[in-house]
Amino acid sequence: MRTGVDGFQGQRLNQLRMAQNLTLAELGEQLGRSSSTVSAWEKGTQLPEAESFDRLCHVFQVSRKWFLKPVPPVVQESQRPYFFRSQASVHKQARERSQLYLVWLQEMSDFFQEAMEWPEVNVPMLEADDSRLISDEEIEDIARECREAWKLSSAPIPNVIQVMENAGIICTRATLGHVKMDGVSHFSVLDGRPYVLIAEDKANAIRNRFDAAHELGHVVLHSKIPAAQYAKKELYDLLEGQAHRFASAFLMPPESFAQEVVWPTLDNLLSLKSRWKVSVASMIVRCRDLSLLTEQLELRLWKGRSARKWTKGEPGDDALAFEQPKLMMRGAHLLVDNGIFERTELVHQIGLPPATIEMLCNLRSGYLSVQPDAGDNVVPLKLKRNTTRAGRAKRAEVLPFQN
Repeated sequence: MRTGVDGFQGQRLNQLRMAQNLTLAELGEQLGRSSSTVSAWEKGTQLPEAESFDRLCHVFQVSRKWFLKPVPPVVQESQRPYFFRSQASVHKQARERSQLYLVWLQEMSDFFQEAMEWPEVNVPMLEADDSRLISDEEIEDIARECREAWKLSSAPIPNVIQVMENAGIICTRATLGHVKMDGVSHFSVLDGRPYVLIAEDKANAIRNRFDAAHELGHVVLHSKIPAAQYAKKELYDLLEGQAHRFASAFLMPPESFAQEVVWPTLDNLLSLKSRWKVSVASMIVRCRDLSLLTEQLELRLWKGRSARKWTKGEPGDDALAFEQPKLMMRGAHLLVDNGIFERTELVHQIGLPPATIEMLCNLRSGYLSVQPDAGDNVVPLKLKRNTTRAGRAKRAEVLPFQN
């Protein structure tokens, strides 16, 4: 008969350890236990005793409820893949952490939905189940359909993330610790809702904005694609290229963007950057897609861009503020402001570390910090201005109220 804390979920421990990039030996050292014991906890072959259980909660700053809460049913990988917006050389740890954050975001969203209703999902999706059969024309058409469904006309989009959230997509920005990781998206079959994470490691709002549109492209184009197909390395570039094409078409519709690119020179494109909120590089690619450039002119533009040393950063990159997700933040405020949960109780119910909840919900740092008990609150009292002592006027002062 096993001893220890019944109901302990070893997978929860594995998630937290992975999120903090701790080895079994490193965690074991903090707990005063062997790495093999920690491994047995994660696998479920052994349960932590009460003292170790409390120590785990302290080390990871989570509530006891977190380790006792069953992990939601695992969705078959063949049904819904996770699409990563990243460079090929991105570290495996960044992929795992971003996917883990998205899983936690879905859990928090599910918890919030018990008390509130999110916007209905209104996302046009391509029915193709094979990415090799998706044509450029279909991508252009579905991008136009999205704009029409969301009443965006053909003008530049002021805020991409706000548009996505209004369409029922749950978005978050998170620090992943790797600048080569851009984002990840997933269509959850648990609640039939798309989820998108944008990496905030890059200090470039223009790039972040395109990353959001790119992830939207995966949601629109590839939600019906089996995970087994996405796992094929030979199709990775194809899927990424299609999401890239969608992002370009969505952000720069042909009927309006082409009219403004009268003379596609670097200076002219740069003058359009603040209006369309896309990089010059993205505009060059879009001009090529719309057949607005000859091969020679496109080559001159790329060479000129390199000569101006814009490959590591373009003028105007810092002029745009980062687009911030607000749906999860508004949900947290709604629960707290309406007295459904005190902040500390909200943290307890969710179970994750307060800082992680704040990050994924885009709450200000410290919003969920532990608050003093009501009995410890200090009420400031002021003396009246005409208060005197020993015949002398005394200046008003603040006195702490003590029980």
